[in-house]
Amino acid sequence: MMTGRAISDLAATRAVLDGCVDACRRCETVVRLVQTAPPEAARAAFGAIGPHLRHCVDHFLCLFGGLESGIVDYDARERDRRLETDLPALRAALEAVGLRLSEIEPGALGRPLRVRQTAAPGAPPVTVGSNVERELVFLSGHTIHHLAIMTILLVERGLAVPQGLDVAYSTAVHLNAAADGDP
Repeated sequence: MMTGRAISDLAATRAVLDGCVDACRRCETVVRLVQTAPPEAARAAFGAIGPHLRHCVDHFLCLFGGLESGIVDYDARERDRRLETDLPALRAALEAVGLRLSEIEPGALGRPLRVRQTAAPGAPPVTVGSNVERELVFLSGHTIHHLAIMTILLVERGLAVPQGLDVAYSTAVHLNAAADGDP
């Protein structure tokens, strides 16, 4: 029998994975939006947001590499420029990320990782301790942050973006609480 704590832990674990899957689905929504825009608008929009989408994919790929090696090196991103110019390739990459996320076992979330990244201008990279769960939380927030930037860029180019696509999960909770009368 599962205790209330174990059920709560399982729900939180599932939420961490679901947050990343949702962030990737939001990116896929942006890709579909661009694909259905008139050709000139699509080119302008994708030229502006392609680097952001590629950047997000790169970060997920770094995590996946870290799952194998134990070291997530966010500075060693692939930076595959094809993903910035080829919508079908980007869409396939996002689908692959979503599939890979679905393969992460909830029991693996507590697994320790080392994270390597340059943390200051002109400084050498630092390596710090983390775990799979913490990095997934980072990646969902990081992706939503880039979606907020992409939303501005898409609206500037005349595309209508679905409401809430760029809203952080914590902001949605806050807005819902405010709507319910909570301070």
